[in-house]
Amino acid sequence: MVSGDCTSFSAAITPIKLTLTHSRSSNKQMKHHLPVSICSEISSSSEQIAGSEDLLTEIFLRLPTKSLVRFQCVSKRWLSLISSAHFRRIHTRRNATSSASTVGVFLCRHPNYDFVALDQERLSSMDRIYDRFSDWRGSRVVCNVNSCNGLLCLGFKLGDGKTEFCIYNLTTGDRRLVPLPETMVVKSMNLAFDPKVADDYDVVCVWLSVSENQLRFSVYSSCSGSWRHSNEHCNEVDLCCYGGVFWKGAIHWFSQTGPFLCLQVDSCSFKPMPSTQIPEGQWYRNIEYFGESGGHLHLIEIHNPQDIEFNVLELKSDYSSWFVKYKVNLEFLTNLYPVMVNQELYPPEDYDFPYAFTTLCFLADEEDRAKLLISLPGKIVLYDLHNGTVRELADVKPDSFRNFIGGARYDCFDAYTHVETLAFV
Repeated sequence: MVSGDCTSFSAAITPIKLTLTHSRSSNKQMKHHLPVSICSEISSSSEQIAGSEDLLTEIFLRLPTKSLVRFQCVSKRWLSLISSAHFRRIHTRRNATSSASTVGVFLCRHPNYDFVALDQERLSSMDRIYDRFSDWRGSRVVCNVNSCNGLLCLGFKLGDGKTEFCIYNLTTGDRRLVPLPETMVVKSMNLAFDPKVADDYDVVCVWLSVSENQLRFSVYSSCSGSWRHSNEHCNEVDLCCYGGVFWKGAIHWFSQTGPFLCLQVDSCSFKPMPSTQIPEGQWYRNIEYFGESGGHLHLIEIHNPQDIEFNVLELKSDYSSWFVKYKVNLEFLTNLYPVMVNQELYPPEDYDFPYAFTTLCFLADEEDRAKLLISLPGKIVLYDLHNGTVRELADVKPDSFRNFIGGARYDCFDAYTHVETLAFV
């Protein structure tokens, strides 16, 4: 279970809190002292706006999604306007979301499902999302999760051993079942949705051809409601066990042991993509994070389990190579949170991780302001790489987890970013 909180720490910067107070009595006094003519003009203007659907539409198109969700409750007329297909498509296109617009994170580790808001203003909306999602999910087991620009692709295990997949909009609660051919043994389902380009989305399915022992790729279109199958295949059957990442019209997968892979969605064909080097003397990579943020693809790899320093790598837009975007040192966190340091007196021989932390998300905007969402034993914190501040976002209770060294914490493959959108599913 995750509970919200908000605390700031900084070795160099003292946070300043500003409180703005709006008094209803003061507003009434101001209105009382306004000339009658001005009050009449205000009232007349309000009536004109309320009576003009075009004006209302233009105003609503400039409002954030969370406000529109609330405004649907004002009147039947507003509900009809905001929920119309025409309005939702225009609003989604004009307010195309990106990772820079991330407002929260969906945490999924069966049997635990939770939402963490990145700021206090979103706590109530995250609670509503959690309640609605919990009611809909019921007792079903989630076995596949992939997120992309406000939409989730979820897989549910059914009683007959089969899996049902659907697309879910966390903001609106809309959902749609994805029809799955009987022949597919699904390894992963991956969303491809870019609201800046189109209203529709694609679902890329990685499935195992048992007879050939190869991975195959198929793409489902929400526009046509049909599947198209790629001629490409992959012999690295462990490659796509983790969810793919959508970026620049393609789905990208990493591998801990083999080459990385990129599938161009529109053409259903492979595209060359560089891999990172496997450290000398090792047979695998230790990739801790892989995701899109701020319009770029990022990767965090920790070569040595004793390291508390690591690099954030970014893929060049021309796919030529990976380069170091940020250098991160989290040693200062051990002073704030001594629980990060392994306290086990007799750890297993194969456990060689003196620090207990995982990077859930790397969040950057178009202006290169970057933050790390970090899971510590019992805590989830947000670290700002630019000003050095740390905010506690949530407590993670250990009774929600199995007992294991490192304490109650999530890893990056349990976390899925959430942005608000009115997009149809």
